[in-house]
Amino acid sequence: MTDQTPAVVLVHGLYMKPWTWVSYRRFLSRHGFKVYLFGYKTTRQSFALTLMQLTAFVNSRPEQTVHIVAHSMGGILSIGALPKINKAGKLVMLGTPLNGSKVAQKLQQKGWDKSLLNHAAKPLTLGVGAAIKYRDTLMIAGTSPYGLGRFIEPKLGPSDGTVAVAETQAEWLDQHLEIHSSHFGLLRNKQAKDLTLAFLSE
Repeated sequence: MTDQTPAVVLVHGLYMKPWTWVSYRRFLSRHGFKVYLFGYKTTRQSFALTLMQLTAFVNSRPEQTVHIVAHSMGGILSIGALPKINKAGKLVMLGTPLNGSKVAQKLQQKGWDKSLLNHAAKPLTLGVGAAIKYRDTLMIAGTSPYGLGRFIEPKLGPSDGTVAVAETQAEWLDQHLEIHSSHFGLLRNKQAKDLTLAFLSE
């Protein structure tokens, strides 16, 4: 039996853990969503295995509508899982480098990708390419240029300090919005949460 309450699965990014969503989880729960946290080993497990795990996790939720809200690399993971997800819902991405990450590419050029990124290297350097759109999708990009990524790749252009705004853009997105936030600040930014809620509630 399916549950008519809408659910949200929160998918974290590189080096992060499910607890990084604490602010988002409280916010969405207060607004009537059942919230689930998906955790995975971002660098120590093959991307293909993580895709299978995320697909199974979303499909096993009892709710009929299961939205996905993903941060950074979690958005690349979510897009890869969508073809086999059988739940209705929308996708919100926060600072996801759809077109590949310049920071990850610079690490690859220096030969540091295997030690620092490991299994995350390929998805982060390549991005998602020409993705097929399976659900309504919103991208929220940050424009506060203070982050560790600047020390690795100083020529990011407009960015959240880790991911360039240009890396988050794609023609197939339904909405692309920019807010003043750093990359990790997106996880607790009030405007980001309000925009996410508005999009999921439309």
